[in-house]
Amino acid sequence: MRRITVSLDEDLARLAEAEVRAGRAPSVSAWIADAIRAKARARADLVADLEELERREPTPPEVVASMARALGLSRGAVLKVIKSRPGRPGARRAA
Repeated sequence: MRRITVSLDEDLARLAEAEVRAGRAPSVSAWIADAIRAKARARADLVADLEELERREPTPPEVVASMARALGLSRGAVLKVIKSRPGRPGARRAA
């Protein structure tokens, strides 16, 4: 386990403390760790869903823009990943 310090908005701190008092988390640290895990899972699920969509049909520009916003990446970075994915026609394969 690694100890770090984080700063939270007052409302978020109160929410985390209320979750602990209500017995839905053993500690504020545990509640925050669960929130980080949930966000990571949601992002991974989003990427998997978008990859499946890309397999079925090419990605329209507005979807690429939405993916970029959701993932916090540039459109170019998203397109690069989409185009380099194994199994995609014309994709480069690792040697």
